[in-house]
Amino acid sequence: MADPYLDGAPRAAFDAWQERARARFSPPLTFQELRRGVQALSSLYVERRGEGRLAERALEGAAKRAAFACFYAPLHFLTLYHALRGGGELARPERIVDVGCGTGASGAAAACALAGGAGARVLGVDRSGFALGEARHTYAAFGLRAALRRGALPGALPALRRGELVVVGWCANELPEGARDALLQRLLAGAAQGAGVIVAEPLATAVAPWWREWVEAFAPLGGAAREARARLALPDALARLDRAAGLEHRELGARVLGVPAAGLASRATKGA
Repeated sequence: MADPYLDGAPRAAFDAWQERARARFSPPLTFQELRRGVQALSSLYVERRGEGRLAERALEGAAKRAAFACFYAPLHFLTLYHALRGGGELARPERIVDVGCGTGASGAAAACALAGGAGARVLGVDRSGFALGEARHTYAAFGLRAALRRGALPGALPALRRGELVVVGWCANELPEGARDALLQRLLAGAAQGAGVIVAEPLATAVAPWWREWVEAFAPLGGAAREARARLALPDALARLDRAAGLEHRELGARVLGVPAAGLASRATKGA
């Protein structure tokens, strides 16, 4: 039996966010063009990822960009939101740093699940101007106090402080090996200073062969990894596009690595 995708205030904000996203992209794009954009992104990440330059190629063309905003962004939001709602060991952060933020879905999900939603502070970091524009729409839809920083990783990542939470949602797998290794060292340094870390990646092991290395690196700092899965009744518009693209997300899932932020009470003790 599938659960409702969201309840209460998060659902209202989510629905309004996606209604505005669809209005921005269609028209001029038709439903069939949007479907083809979803299929093109799926092919890129599953079958053609070895060709490199994933992040750049994923945003080539209006159909792919629309697919990110209207399909993959809401799926990522729902996946991470439900994963974090089940992670009671994580603390309420003072600020969320959304690394490689893309459309801002991961940072918004973490803010709603862990930081009370509206009014939470978020910094979105990405090299793409289009992505940062979408992230601005996303953060505003959920009432977040957001700032944006444009730049490539890991150099654009700010120094992480005690009590902050850095979220790396579905983007570490897109980085070249050298940049990914450098990002890991920056995240480890932040965790050692008391910052929390959340890393989310697809369940498919081939996408992130480095995953075990990251889990082992964070273990001495309190890190733990798990597979998060949720069976949800998707919103009608999202479910229709899912079926049309031949993907059928009956279950949402991700591998999630979490390192609690030091110096903060857990959500349970704060009544979240």
